[in-house]
Amino acid sequence: MIKSILSKTGSTLGSLLLFLAVMAILLEALTRITMGAPLKERLPLSRVKPDPDIGWVLLPSDEHYTYEHHVKLNTSGFRDTEIHARQPHEYRILALGDSHIYGQGLGDRELLTTILEEELNNTGSTCSFNVINMGVRSYSTNNELALLRKTGPGLKPDHVILFFFLNDFIPVNIAQRYSNYSDKDWYTFDFSDKPTDDHVQMWQLIQLARSSAFIMWLHDTYRKLASKTNTMNRILQGEADQHTQEKIDRTIKALDEIRLLSEEHGIRFTLAVIPASAQISKSFPNQIYQPTLRQYADRTGVEYLDLLPGLRSHHEQHGETLVIPFDGHYNGQAHRVMAMSTVNHLEASDLCPE
Repeated sequence: MIKSILSKTGSTLGSLLLFLAVMAILLEALTRITMGAPLKERLPLSRVKPDPDIGWVLLPSDEHYTYEHHVKLNTSGFRDTEIHARQPHEYRILALGDSHIYGQGLGDRELLTTILEEELNNTGSTCSFNVINMGVRSYSTNNELALLRKTGPGLKPDHVILFFFLNDFIPVNIAQRYSNYSDKDWYTFDFSDKPTDDHVQMWQLIQLARSSAFIMWLHDTYRKLASKTNTMNRILQGEADQHTQEKIDRTIKALDEIRLLSEEHGIRFTLAVIPASAQISKSFPNQIYQPTLRQYADRTGVEYLDLLPGLRSHHEQHGETLVIPFDGHYNGQAHRVMAMSTVNHLEASDLCPE
């Protein structure tokens, strides 16, 4: 009798495990078909060093990976070729921004800044266009202001384009960030420290979980539910409370300091606004993201470029997903669309007339 019961129990348990395994495979396959597969991360990770004025900067000449793509920074700590002395007839553009401009998850040839430079130089202008990518992961507007103050004038640019993203409304506490890491010559964002064996082992375990599209979907769904009241969602929903409005006001002040600094040095300043990915396929009728920045630009005379129409038009025509799966950053096709929108806005012939 006992053997019979154990045999039936074992058979039932085996059937249940088989059913669960089949369901897991089906859910994984369905998620990958509908949402894509997570990209693999590789070591070494990006390194930064503390900076008292900016908070942190990318480690000069660093070599690391952004997902599958190898990155080699120049000696100035930017994801670009070496910056040389200005050449005759050169029109130099500094591109400021966060991880979207740095190019999280993308190869060098896919970057907005790479495509922008190539396309401007294909317009037949008498100028030689040089677009310097100064994007740094996790920078906010006040970091970008500090970076421009510290390094911008020495680069002698003709033009500064600040590529603004929604989370740039959240200022960084630069002094606190520097204080937290001032005792280190460098560290990684992912570990908030130098990579010890324990850090690497934990990172490797996380990568195992990240390899599953279904697990990543569960993770992202939870984050979306948990973030409904954060600053970015409040701005998209048009529900800015006093705390959110204070962040917006501080951001506008930083933008105005960039404007004044540009005017002081005779530099053309363009504010280019990257939309939240959700805006491409969904309407947010009460959102105050682009309207807030547009109102500021109209009031101060700052040149304004909204990158949403180009991305939305491309999505409507081609139905393509324009973000990296389970990451949130824009993919290479989106960078090309944004670069072409920027080219069309700038009109290279006007930048460098015959």
